[in-house]
Amino acid sequence: MMIDRQARKLLFETVAQRVIASADELTDLDRAIGDGDHGANMRRGFEAVLAAVDELSAKILASPLRRWTTLV
Repeated sequence: MMIDRQARKLLFETVAQRVIASADELTDLDRAIGDGDHGANMRRGFEAVLAAVDELSAKILASPLRRWTTLV
């Protein structure tokens, strides 16, 4: 099954926005077991995804996902 460019863009945007919206909760959870920076780091990574969403959505899904793991 092929996912078209618009659907890929919506997928990336939706996931990124949800993670960004959850940054404070992720930080609180991390604070209980770590140094409390996970939410900020995830926000920064997914803001980079949003900044590159047009480029990412232009590629087949496997390629942006490999790149995404280096951004996040």
